[in-house]
Amino acid sequence: MSQRIFDERDIMFNVRECPGFQKVSEVDKYEEFSTEDLDLIFEQMLQFSQDELAPKNSEFDQEGSHLVGDCVKTPASMKELWENYLEIGLTAVIANPEYGGIGMPHLFAAALSELEIGACLSFSMISLLTRESANLIDSFGSEALKDVYLEKMYSGEWTGTMCLTEPQAGSDVGAARTKAVPAGDAYRITGTKSFISWGDHDLSDNIIHLVLARVEGAPKGSKGLSLFVVPKFKLDKDGNPAESNDVICSSVEHKMGIKASSTCVLNFGENGNCTGYIVGEENQGLKYMFQMMNAARNGVGLQGMALASVACEYALQYAKERKQGALPGQTESTEIINHPDIRYMLMKMKAIVQASRALVFHGAYYEDLLHHPEEAEKAAILFELLTPICKSYCTDMGFKVTELAMQVYGGYGFCKDYPIEQLMRDIKITSIYEGTNGIQGLDLVFRKLLGTKGASWKTLALEMTELTNRVKQTKLAALAEQLEKAVNSCSRVMGKFGELAMNKQFHILQFHATQLLNAMGHLCGGYFLLKAAEKALPQKEAEAFYADKINTCEFYFSYLLPEAETTFRILQQASGELVKADL
Repeated sequence: MSQRIFDERDIMFNVRECPGFQKVSEVDKYEEFSTEDLDLIFEQMLQFSQDELAPKNSEFDQEGSHLVGDCVKTPASMKELWENYLEIGLTAVIANPEYGGIGMPHLFAAALSELEIGACLSFSMISLLTRESANLIDSFGSEALKDVYLEKMYSGEWTGTMCLTEPQAGSDVGAARTKAVPAGDAYRITGTKSFISWGDHDLSDNIIHLVLARVEGAPKGSKGLSLFVVPKFKLDKDGNPAESNDVICSSVEHKMGIKASSTCVLNFGENGNCTGYIVGEENQGLKYMFQMMNAARNGVGLQGMALASVACEYALQYAKERKQGALPGQTESTEIINHPDIRYMLMKMKAIVQASRALVFHGAYYEDLLHHPEEAEKAAILFELLTPICKSYCTDMGFKVTELAMQVYGGYGFCKDYPIEQLMRDIKITSIYEGTNGIQGLDLVFRKLLGTKGASWKTLALEMTELTNRVKQTKLAALAEQLEKAVNSCSRVMGKFGELAMNKQFHILQFHATQLLNAMGHLCGGYFLLKAAEKALPQKEAEAFYADKINTCEFYFSYLLPEAETTFRILQQASGELVKADL
């Protein structure tokens, strides 16, 4: 039996109790589901992730994926593991049942994904990318495209990718040069895409690329981009992969982490024979892609949280076993978990992980409520607002957790014989891909806050105020008052940012956007942990788990929430004096 690396109890607390499944069950398409439906599948995924996938993580990292000729070869045992994964049938847990999906709530999918990601990030990325690219076809594609691609993508027989980035077009997607020329009922695609995760591999019979390209004569910039389905192999009359579609992998990046995941440079149409099929309407590609990007960004936040949680579990177990030094007044060496500095680091890691998990699961919860008869409007506002916060907080703070875990291990943590150094290497990419965390800051300030004229913040602030008003009547009143002060301080920052926008001082807003993003991450973490503590309070004496939820919240409010309060005070005085300082 492998070492336990998952906190199943806290995962299920988020599913069953806070935010919980009750309101989700009121959504028509989820009314037939119950948490009992999740239990069996959760146990299957837990067993697969713990006993089959996690033990292969280091092996996959050491072997990596490599370009052999013009095809990528994955680690030796990955193909068999992928087939075992497909047998469980979890590639389509939230997918449309019309095309072979289960149609489960996103809240359930978050619980399952945490296990898969925590066991091996590289491996888990295949199903995430396939699911989200298939969802794009389902949302915006023609019936013909759906009939051809969805069932095989949702089953995992074919996999999918997202092809936005080009060598000269990273964060500036509008600079893309890939072209699409009409050719009958299809298009000829030519161009190069870079940093394409799982852009080529030997695990599936076909790879379905979702490609942003510009039709001849389309407007410049992002407004002129269209979205195309471009399979690696063309299909024969029976719908089976046949001849090459002129999509060639020219190189695989040599990366710091996620080495088993092939990060590819793809050349489309070098021989003039690459066919693509438009998704939806011309010039709407980036609009469509944003649906996938939002889902992917929440998924990346989940990645950061999942790896941080595993790092925390490893560090906790190591601290319980490793003996070093005696406590004051004693002569015998003691387990390092008994040393106060180690305990502080472990408590900080735990608080960050639980705040991150609550943030991720609430994001999934609000996504499910987008279809609720009464809660949909509010859920949409909160889901959109929390997306950049979730992506940034869970990945930046997740990296911090791996850093603390390495510190707990000491010198051994720096060595490849132990798991932490790989977790640290793997998690770093999460703050970079699917939009760097700096981009998330700009998205938060200009789209989510100023773009809604502050309405999104008012909605979230009202939710927080309703919580503090309730909790003030309990033994957690002091925490409620602290959160209330932080909310009021954040509101003053919103007023300041509104003034800067009215005066068109956008350079000052850009300079401080990421700082606000980070502070709101700490604020939301505190809010969700206090919400969990409120839920736990009546059962504090009955079970140690609930007492621990309250202790974790108290630690967070003592050592992490004050970071938000400090930043809010700084941002209330935001100016442009240093924006153009010499560097």
